[in-house]
Amino acid sequence: MNGLLQDIRYALRQIRKAPGFAAVTVITLALGMGANTAIFSVVNGVLLRPLPFEDPDRLVRIWHTPPQSSFPGITRFTVSPANFLDWQNQNHVFEHMAIYGFRALTLTGGDKAEQVTASPVSGAFFDTVGVKPMLGRVLLREEDEPGRSHVVVLSYRFWQEHFGSNREVVGHDITFDGMKYLVAGVMPPDFRFPDWTTKDGEPLFCPCRETSSAMCAQLFWFYWEPWDSSC
Repeated sequence: MNGLLQDIRYALRQIRKAPGFAAVTVITLALGMGANTAIFSVVNGVLLRPLPFEDPDRLVRIWHTPPQSSFPGITRFTVSPANFLDWQNQNHVFEHMAIYGFRALTLTGGDKAEQVTASPVSGAFFDTVGVKPMLGRVLLREEDEPGRSHVVVLSYRFWQEHFGSNREVVGHDITFDGMKYLVAGVMPPDFRFPDWTTKDGEPLFCPCRETSSAMCAQLFWFYWEPWDSSC
């Protein structure tokens, strides 16, 4: 212990003798630690921390590759609704197929109106990602139909910020764009989807049939069975 104290006192004396060198050293160490922290955050989020889905290694996101003669330089394109429906009808590989999109909704009924971005999802979406709600239920397949689609599932953060973690909101109506939507459930806190659009993913989910098919058919998730080498 005495030796450690002597080393510290010696280091402090050297710093007083060369303050410029000490400043450069401290700045270099700070930059190095900051860079390492940033790199670890990226690696942790992308490689180490698993996606908040069941069996994430079995999930695939697929885009359409447009012909370069018509769309030079564009490597990814939205898939047409007709193509998705064809793939779904002819599917013999994937266990589930689902689509999602983005839609602006205006939350009213409070002190002031607020615009939020919702994620319209098809009926098989929650079966595809395999995540259970924390409260209530997820969207039902039969709710992905015109006339039955005024239902929403809230993200955990949206539920906290707008309803104060009140469990009684499940089963009650809230108003978007002047229309009543039934709150079916609340997702768990670690569920973020899609997590590249906002910090915590989209704040709520609604059936895809509530929007135009073109808006919904932006991106696709597929869920496949493991390959059986004996076939």
